[in-house]
Amino acid sequence: MNKEIFKDLIRENHLRLSHPRFLIYQELSSATAPLSPQEVYHTLYKKKRKIGLTSIYRCLDLFESLGIVFKVRNRPNVKYKLCESDDHHHHIVCNGCGKVVELNFCNISDWSKKVTESTGYRVTDHQLNFYGFCGDCKTGLEE
Repeated sequence: MNKEIFKDLIRENHLRLSHPRFLIYQELSSATAPLSPQEVYHTLYKKKRKIGLTSIYRCLDLFESLGIVFKVRNRPNVKYKLCESDDHHHHIVCNGCGKVVELNFCNISDWSKKVTESTGYRVTDHQLNFYGFCGDCKTGLEE
């Protein structure tokens, strides 16, 4: 997600683009892999950017609720990856190395209809994530 889309999303939700929020966004956008809140904290600390760990947790929770980041749960660790797309998408997560790939397609309208028919619910949203082993980790398993 580029900087301008990020800023627009913050403003559209009537939030203030605080300096800590922007610094956390920058760290996530430059990361090559998902980061834990502690990793964000230590990276910012090394750069002499003092943001409390509690503030980082709150910010990451906010970013997740806005769809800015994807929360990767790999027991017992939790890491966050900045979403590249601001459109509806899903993810696949490698159980071996934790690599996350965005899937920019979603065609589960038949599922939504079946859920509505079987439960009586009016479906307003959904989350669907896949887990498996990437090519590198899969090769390691086969040896």
